[in-house]
Amino acid sequence: MRDIPFVFSGPVGRLAGTLSTPEDDGPWPAVILASGSGAHDRDESVCGHKPFLVLSEHLTRRGSAVLRFDDRGVGESAGDPAATTFDDAVEDLSSAFDALVRHAGVDPKRITLCGHSEGGLTALAVAARRAVHAVVMLATPIEPIEGLLHGQARRISLEMGATEAQIAHERAMNERVFSLARAGADDALIQAEIARALERWPGLPAASPGAIAENAAAMTSVVASPAYRSLLRQRPERLLAAVTCPVLALFGGLDSQVPAPANTAAFLASKAPHACSEARVFDRLNHLFQAARTGSIEEYERLDPGPAVEVVDALCAWLGRLEAAGRPCPAG
Repeated sequence: MRDIPFVFSGPVGRLAGTLSTPEDDGPWPAVILASGSGAHDRDESVCGHKPFLVLSEHLTRRGSAVLRFDDRGVGESAGDPAATTFDDAVEDLSSAFDALVRHAGVDPKRITLCGHSEGGLTALAVAARRAVHAVVMLATPIEPIEGLLHGQARRISLEMGATEAQIAHERAMNERVFSLARAGADDALIQAEIARALERWPGLPAASPGAIAENAAAMTSVVASPAYRSLLRQRPERLLAAVTCPVLALFGGLDSQVPAPANTAAFLASKAPHACSEARVFDRLNHLFQAARTGSIEEYERLDPGPAVEVVDALCAWLGRLEAAGRPCPAG
């Protein structure tokens, strides 16, 4: 296995990463890794873990070249992470694909995009505009984004001991705030809406105006950010419908961020657009595909690194079946 610097140009200039390759001269099949929401380095470092480094090492040992790169404004890549939208991430991943197609050691007809969480949606968007071999989605939402976010909020609130009345109040606030953010309302209007909701939170003593303003400002900085606004506008089912290459969707049965039952059902109901498309759930794994106990976000830091070998085994076996079928498979 060899690791070499891989620098390419995107819409904002320099994007930098690492290309891991097998020891032979190729041409190799290749996988490009796309990170989830937030500003990530090339290893998608989170909670002391480096899941993309783990995935890259596994895939390279099995004969694939793997490209992972720093998001805008992170590590060695140019750009402003605070201003990056979903469409920007799509453009950057497209640039990575175009650069890898030109690499002498890579088979340009066998480049797979593999995205984690929101990165899977980015991969779908690129696959609709490039001649991508296949798409792998790791814990990627397929159900409507707003419903997913409401579900996440409810689970977190229940973990924190919130009452049903408080959860209902939170949902009503989020519905209004999401609508404003999606429509492009300015930060001041969103912050005022959040502050009004915080003033009336059921079952809690009245907070000081200063504390309400501080909390409202902190929540607004998240919801009104370019990345969050653009995520709220995404329609996963439409992104999936626009893709004609094979798609593999892998989910963790203990994922508390992208629950497997709803999203597997949404994937299957979409009539995934290729006969070779598949979905699989790993019962005891979480959002990072770690072997978990509860799936809570609080566990991530204490668990062994992911993704688990069984996930890589499934990914490689699926890609092997595409090769054996003489990709492309018959369209479904």
